[in-house]
Amino acid sequence: MKRTSLFAASLFLFALIPCLNAAEITVGLRLDRKVSNPTDVIRMVVKVSGIKKNDSEPVIKGLNHFTLNRGGTSSRLEILNGRIASSIEYTYFIQPAQTGVFQIGPAEVTIKGKIFRSNRAKLEIVKSGQSSRVDQEPVFLSAAISSPEIFVEEQVIYTLKLYRSIKVRDVSLNLPDMQHISFKQLGKPFEYQSTHNGESHQVLEVRYALIASRQGNYDIDPSRMSMTAFQARKKSYGGLFDDPFSNDPFFSFSRGKSISVSSNPLKLKVIPLPEEGMPDGFSGLVGTFQIDSRVEPAEIKTGESATLTVFLRGRGNVSRIPDLKIPALDHIKVYADEPVLKVGSDSNGVTALKTMKWALVPEKEGKYRIPPLSVSFFDTEAHKYRTIKTSVLSLSILPDENDHTQTLLKQDGGKVRKNTDKQAVEELGHDILPVNTSIKNLSKPPLFQVGGLMSGIILVIPFLLYTFTLVVLRFVKKSDEFLANLNAKKAAKNFIRKYRKGGFGPNDLILYIRDYLNHRFGFSLGSLTPDEAVNILQSKGVSHDSTKKLHTILRSIEDAVYMGKGDDSCDKVAELPDLIRQIEKEIR
Repeated sequence: MKRTSLFAASLFLFALIPCLNAAEITVGLRLDRKVSNPTDVIRMVVKVSGIKKNDSEPVIKGLNHFTLNRGGTSSRLEILNGRIASSIEYTYFIQPAQTGVFQIGPAEVTIKGKIFRSNRAKLEIVKSGQSSRVDQEPVFLSAAISSPEIFVEEQVIYTLKLYRSIKVRDVSLNLPDMQHISFKQLGKPFEYQSTHNGESHQVLEVRYALIASRQGNYDIDPSRMSMTAFQARKKSYGGLFDDPFSNDPFFSFSRGKSISVSSNPLKLKVIPLPEEGMPDGFSGLVGTFQIDSRVEPAEIKTGESATLTVFLRGRGNVSRIPDLKIPALDHIKVYADEPVLKVGSDSNGVTALKTMKWALVPEKEGKYRIPPLSVSFFDTEAHKYRTIKTSVLSLSILPDENDHTQTLLKQDGGKVRKNTDKQAVEELGHDILPVNTSIKNLSKPPLFQVGGLMSGIILVIPFLLYTFTLVVLRFVKKSDEFLANLNAKKAAKNFIRKYRKGGFGPNDLILYIRDYLNHRFGFSLGSLTPDEAVNILQSKGVSHDSTKKLHTILRSIEDAVYMGKGDDSCDKVAELPDLIRQIEKEIR
């Protein structure tokens, strides 16, 4: 039996080979960053899809000012939803020889005598900065942004690099707290080896998508990292008092010393979106986006329904993606589903996919045209407004073959005649109620007869049930309102009680604050960001000073979670109970 299964599996894999060879061949090139400096090593990957092997390596253009080292090759075979996909990835490491803006690519791959080309990737190499006392230390922090000038709500990459030549642990980060500027972390921090000023350092890099909501010139304050640093003592060979490092305050701690380093400040210019060419009803969407749609099934019978689905994906200020609306369709009823927005991120920024669905219920047979839906956005790569549209879709409605209400039957020759065939009358049963054959039997009111009395009771019961249900619903509504008011009054006390117990970590404290807002205002928030908390409290009349303090506290707690300290004890936010009491006083 095992040999038979193995033989069948071999035949299956052998049958897949023509499918793999017939797959569409594409070539893609990507870099692990858009901005770097001459001392960094950039990872470059060339992916060839649609083949399972290739005898020749890609030829990559635009590397005249770079040194290139090969990192290896990997192949992949996947079967997804019945479709077979194969690919080969070539990994390289490049290091720039000078500063400037470079176009890397395209990568050219020759397969069976035909050349396939990839996209190009833009890479900016900026100066590392002049050597200073700070970047001569064993630990220092640098900050950079991918562009010093952006449009309103265009995302720019804010990169922090912690250089170290000694061992550190318990690293925590404090980002600048600035109005009209928000930070969104892109993935987890990663480490690599790099050279700075001729010395080798271990680099911890973390990236954020920075978005400015208002125009203006901004001075981005330094970020700060705190940590415990360790430096092994040098052994003295000239006696205890001749140790050359005994007077150096930095090298005087071998058991660990708490230190804090700050990054360099940055300048950012935010310019408004152009008025010229702005579409009517523009939602403020900024970035790069694509749209697609489908209707399934495309052919149905009368009385059935089809589903129209629209996918809108891209990167940018994805929270501005609008909810699309379908115009009125003749003889089709439209029922909208709740849109679903999935937000993610990669090394180049925040991404999202918004899925919108509608149920289409036609009222009669025929062929219907579904008009295109459109979305406008400001393209940050082309620096102009663009409008993208879905394709025109069609929906065919066939007559229901099982419709028993039809009275016309088709005959040969295309003519029709009425169905006039008569059937014999068949007795199906007897009436269980008596038939009155005399007026005397109707002399008494039916209500006083046994059958009439039961009929009267049956008629009264629905009214009694309706009245009883109405009373119960009103009572439950009042009870819910009472419980909501009671929870709102106890929200602050419950938070302070949990806080005083202690023993909680940053993860717990975020949950405590979320529960406080849910109970205080009757919300059901599943997650909570510092900006959301501030918006909620400001809408309830809380002052700017109080919301700013809470925002700073929440940001520090969130940073602790990002740095992997979500379960560590954090009984150090002593001002939080007093701040909650002050917020209670200011709530309208």
